[in-house]
Amino acid sequence: MIAAPRHGVPQANRLTRIAEHGQPGLSIGRYADVILDSAPSTLRSSVYEALFIHGLDGVLITSADGRTLGANARACELLGRTELELIELGRDGIIDRRDRRWREALETRAREGAFRGVFRLRRSDGSTFPAEITTATFLDGDSPRAYVSFRDVSTAEAEAARAEATTRTAAELIDNLESISDMYIGVDADWRMTYINAQAEARLGVARDEVVGEDIWARFPALLGTEFERTYRQVACTGRTATLEARYDEADLWCEARVYPLRRGGIAIYFRDISERRAMERERERLLTAERAARAAAERAQRDLAHRATHDELTGLLSRAGMLQEVDRVLAGQPEARLTVAFIDLDRFKLVNDSLGHGTGDRLLSEFARRLAALAGPGDPVARFGGDEFVVVLVDRSAEEVGRFAQEVIEASREPVEVGARLLVTVSVGLATATGPADLDILLREADAALYRAKDTGRERAVWFDEQMHVESVHRVEIENDLRHALDRDELLVEYQPAFDLRVEQICHVEALVRWRHPARGLVGPQEFIPVAEETGLIHRIGELVLARAIEQADRWAHIAELRVWVNVSPQQLVDREFPARLAAQLDRAGLPAHRLGIEVTESALAGCSWAGEVLERIHDLGVAIAIDDFGTGYSSLARLSEFPVDVIKVDKSFVHDLGTARGEALVAGIVTLARAIEAHVIAEGVETLPQLTALSALGVDSASGYLLARPSAPEHLPMTLPAEASFRWRTGLHPTVARAPRHGVVVAEVVSAPELRTRGARYPGMPAPGRTPVSGVPLSRRTAVVTSAPDPMPSASGVSAAAMSSSSS
Repeated sequence: MIAAPRHGVPQANRLTRIAEHGQPGLSIGRYADVILDSAPSTLRSSVYEALFIHGLDGVLITSADGRTLGANARACELLGRTELELIELGRDGIIDRRDRRWREALETRAREGAFRGVFRLRRSDGSTFPAEITTATFLDGDSPRAYVSFRDVSTAEAEAARAEATTRTAAELIDNLESISDMYIGVDADWRMTYINAQAEARLGVARDEVVGEDIWARFPALLGTEFERTYRQVACTGRTATLEARYDEADLWCEARVYPLRRGGIAIYFRDISERRAMERERERLLTAERAARAAAERAQRDLAHRATHDELTGLLSRAGMLQEVDRVLAGQPEARLTVAFIDLDRFKLVNDSLGHGTGDRLLSEFARRLAALAGPGDPVARFGGDEFVVVLVDRSAEEVGRFAQEVIEASREPVEVGARLLVTVSVGLATATGPADLDILLREADAALYRAKDTGRERAVWFDEQMHVESVHRVEIENDLRHALDRDELLVEYQPAFDLRVEQICHVEALVRWRHPARGLVGPQEFIPVAEETGLIHRIGELVLARAIEQADRWAHIAELRVWVNVSPQQLVDREFPARLAAQLDRAGLPAHRLGIEVTESALAGCSWAGEVLERIHDLGVAIAIDDFGTGYSSLARLSEFPVDVIKVDKSFVHDLGTARGEALVAGIVTLARAIEAHVIAEGVETLPQLTALSALGVDSASGYLLARPSAPEHLPMTLPAEASFRWRTGLHPTVARAPRHGVVVAEVVSAPELRTRGARYPGMPAPGRTPVSGVPLSRRTAVVTSAPDPMPSASGVSAAAMSSSSS
């Protein structure tokens, strides 16, 4: 490069030498010699070659007016012309005249002697290129000259432009990385971090200057062994992008990371905090889970409702509705199917509930349902109809098969059931089969009627339906309906039947008996409507009605000394623990002394309820007498009777009717002996003949009732003394306690000691006091009755021997 001469400094030697050469030639060598004239020849030759021959810069020598005077080879090459062409074209032929800076540059050179800048020059093809131009003036003799040195800077300019663009792009990229909401970390192929944006700095708690250049695994060791490391290494190895969601515990950060491979090697990691999104997703998932759970619960509830609508909740068997649907389904597939209905009922199941509780009863039902389902075929619907009733519909079974099935059910019920207590509960089965097109309602009705017949004939058996059962069933329904109306219309009435003391031939007991005067059918006997009342629960209303009327009537008979009115109490009333309280309230309202009332209970009532003894004790504590009705037809024993407060034993009429036989008399004697053992009064019922009455008196029965003595009647028609036709006319067979004289004579008897007689006089109305006759006060003599063992003991008397009694008058 030729240094520009300082403006105003004379260079006489140089200018002189140039001037000596005269006009310029065709070679720039002459000007080189002039310019380098002061240098040694060897140096001048080297510089000439370096600058003008081999230099990378083009050199032009121009006049002051812009004519080209010479050009080196490099200038010709750059401009695409020969030296001669350049001399001919001059300055204006090689500059870009559109570039106005040329004028300013020439003015600056003229003023300051030199100028340097980048201008565009024109090639021979008309194209232009940027050139870095250095120009300075010098004198060629007296002529001002200028040299122009230039070089093509297109490549440098492009590189500069590229560098600038790269810098600008890098700046924009950094701006982008800093402006995005994501966090960013750049990592090179050696796992050194190349960049980290401000968001990542702040969230990770690091500074860019501290981490850039560091190994990412050394700086963040918690990444090792995590999904982050596996994903980063996978992207670096495969060159495929990847996305992951994971938690970085060191920064308490749930993040979503998007990892991209870089072309130069390494990876770019963009990650964002998704904690809020995760929380929202968890909440959404919770809501969705709750919704799904609610939907599932609703579906389950719907299924449960549908199941409950067709199934029994306790046993899991079909319900009545489910049975109807299942039979409809069977008939839809098999219209000609032959159906047989087995209606099954547990015998005395109510006693289980009443004595052991409903929980035990439920367990018993469940176990029986399990056994029943196991016995039924896979195509035979099994249902619980309610309470202790079950129904099995047998499809296309022969009568023999149905009979075997019923027997299997009965035998299965006999197997003990362990439900806290060891229970043995039997069943009764009613069977009905369709003779034509099956109608389930009709079959159910017929099987139900057969079931009632099975129960009425002794239980624990299977009975087939016949038409007579249908008539009875319809009659029973009519009775129930009419009985409900009868209670509302006060159609029930109470009649009274007396029992006479065989020692004094006077009334000492009166039994209240309910009657129904039907407006269309007339008088309906209790044997017709009482079983229906007990079955339907109407017995409670009837029992309260009879008890109230009997107490009222007993109060009206208060003037008759020691007369006791007896009322029959149903087993259903006896299991009601509130019954004694209601009884006491009625006595209080009527003002009736409790000893003027007695209640009669059957032996089955005592055996069928665990707390019957408790209820009877509370009633007895009131002062009300207790009688065992129909004695000998149930299951009483001396041991069992001793558990209850029994004042009176009533001999059933079936024993009275057998008095003409030795066996019959022995049985009645045994009952009397049993009664004496528990100090109970004995009343015989159903006396219809005088021999019966005579035999009863001779056997020691205390009182008797029956049509021979008096029929049930309204209270105003009640006889107060023994009818003449029933009075004793002879002395044989007299009661052991009374040796009767003629009706108007004196009765003298000697049977008991004074202490015993005092006891009995207090317990039994009409019993004469010691030392007095029943009629005229004749003293009683010694006892003559003899008790011996009988050859045939009474059934169910728990080993108490029957006794034969004989007596003799004094």
